[in-house]
This record gives sequence, structure tokens and C-alpha cells, in this order.
Amino acid sequence: MINKAHLSNLIIPFFIAIITISIVIGGIILLNITEVPTHKFLLPKGFTGWVEVTYEQPGFPALKKEERTFIYEVPPSGKLMTTSKNVSGTMVLIYVEQDGRLIEIPTNVPMIHGQGTSGGGQGGPHGQIEKFPDKLTFFVGTEEQWRVAMGKQPVSFQRLRLTGKHFMLKGYHLFDAGVR
Repeated sequence: MINKAHLSNLIIPFFIAIITISIVIGGIILLNITEVPTHKFLLPKGFTGWVEVTYEQPGFPALKKEERTFIYEVPPSGKLMTTSKNVSGTMVLIYVEQDGRLIEIPTNVPMIHGQGTSGGGQGGPHGQIEKFPDKLTFFVGTEEQWRVAMGKQPVSFQRLRLTGKHFMLKGYHLFDAGVR
């Protein structure tokens, strides 16, 4: 027969063990949920210019995924379309040599400039909504190269002054939403 005193001595360590295991399992689950994915951009050797990724485009391939890393195989044009959704995360730039070797772009010199996302929609006169696809755009190159490229844009984002009108972002061009 089990002694009541002996039984109460077993219950306390049992509850401590259950609580400890629950905390450990909860921590593991929380760490896995909050882990931010990595976005690995594979660029042609020496690529300098704008990268534009358009998401949720039917008929285009999904991004490749290795564990928590999305792989972007950027063509020489810098424009990429995918059926995948836009998810925030850390960006890594890698040059692909002609022989297939991967060379990570050094992080001691900033090489990503003008990074931004756009998307959303616009309501029409009869209640319909025109959806604009999510896009990620950024410039790969030195700050000097980026400044030169910004000068070639139709409207510089740095020089834009809103005058009480609503503007919509469509690609790299800004246009007055009130004028069609």
C-alpha cells in the first residue's frame, strides 16, 4: 500500500517536471514561429541595377525554398515574376559566377539602395477594386551608381512633393490618380 506522505512527496516533483516540460516545448514552438525567413538573391556575376520582383503572378514559377530560405534566381534584366507571396525577411545577395560558383557580396560596403515594396488596390466607380500586385524593388550597386540610376528615373522619389493630390505607385512611375 502507498503511504499518503510518500504520495504527496511524488506529486510536487511530478508537477515541477510537467511545468518545466511545458515551458521548454512552448519556447521551442515560439522560436520556430518567430523565425524570420532569408531571401537569397542569386544575381548574374557583376550585376548592377534595379531588381524588381512581382509576386502572386499566375503562370509563373514559385520561388524555390530550402528550409527557411527563399531562392530568387534573378535574370540579367533584374525583373522576376513569381506565384509566391511576398514575405518579410533578411536579404542576402550572391553573385553567380559563369562556372556556377556562388560569391556572397561583402556586407562591409552597402550594396542595396532604394529598397521598397508596393502593392494594394484602387476602387473603381462601380465598387470594383483593381488590385496592384505586390512588388519588391531595390538597387544593387554602390551609392554612387544608385544616385546615377535615380537620376534616370521618370520621377525621383527623393524630389517628389505631394501637393494634396493622391498619387499611386505603378512600377517606377508615379502618376496622378485623378488623371487618366
